[in-house]
Amino acid sequence: MRIAIFATGLGLAVLVQPWAAAAQDAAVPGYLEGVASQLQENGYRHVRLVDTAARRIVAFDRNGSEVALTIHPRNGSISSLDYVRSHDR
Repeated sequence: MRIAIFATGLGLAVLVQPWAAAAQDAAVPGYLEGVASQLQENGYRHVRLVDTAARRIVAFDRNGSEVALTIHPRNGSISSLDYVRSHDR
C-alpha cells in the first residue's frame, strides 16, 4: 500500500492510496482497479475498497451521500447500492 505524507503549516496529513497498491497485492482482483476508475469518471469520489472478498466498495456519490456498493464479480457492474446514512436516501 502506498502512503503519502504531506506536512502543512498546522499539522500532518496522511494519504493512503489502496488502489495504487492493488497491482502489488495479489489478493485484490485487478478488475476492482478499473471499477474504481469508472466510478470516479461517473462522479463518485473518495472511492475505497473495504472488503475484497465481498467486493464491497464505499464512496461518495454526486450528491455527497456516502454509499456502499457491491460489485458484480464477472462484469464489474454495481449489483447493490446502500446508503451508509439513512437520512441520505
